[in-house]
Amino acid sequence: MSDRKLDEIIAKLNQLTDDFNKYKNTVDDIIVMNTTLVQEIANQINTKIDILCNIDNISNNNTKTSTIKKTKSLSKTSFFKDKLKNNINEFLDVLYTQNELDELNNHPDVKSKKNESSKKTKIIDLLYNNITKKDENKHNKLKELFEVYKKNIDNIYDSDEETKSTN
Repeated sequence: MSDRKLDEIIAKLNQLTDDFNKYKNTVDDIIVMNTTLVQEIANQINTKIDILCNIDNISNNNTKTSTIKKTKSLSKTSFFKDKLKNNINEFLDVLYTQNELDELNNHPDVKSKKNESSKKTKIIDLLYNNITKKDENKHNKLKELFEVYKKNIDNIYDSDEETKSTN
């Protein structure tokens, strides 16, 4: 083979390598975009589930009409996420440690997020998954905290109902 033919083969190989790298970058961009879209859809689904969980059909025996009321209690998932969105350290040393938070800050899924809000949301999602799927004791502790929350909300709602019925 001549040097000219070898140079042509090398040039074509370099071109193929460049094309492959461009294609790989495009695929990586699509994966990131799809992951973001899936996360957005999951958040929208969670929001809709929360709304559905908070709608309660009741009937009024005195007037025989049914009304829909929206209770103020959240689902367990929303309770946890809502608390942590307001204060990421809400359950520090109860359901997770500072080391776990630091590890999650270095998680690839968190680092791939562009802004602090989406990073915080991803950390909260990962924390919730770790608590509910990896550690039975922490999951039970979260259930206890949620039950206390529900009991408090029910008591508030019951006292509101009593106030309305006495007026």
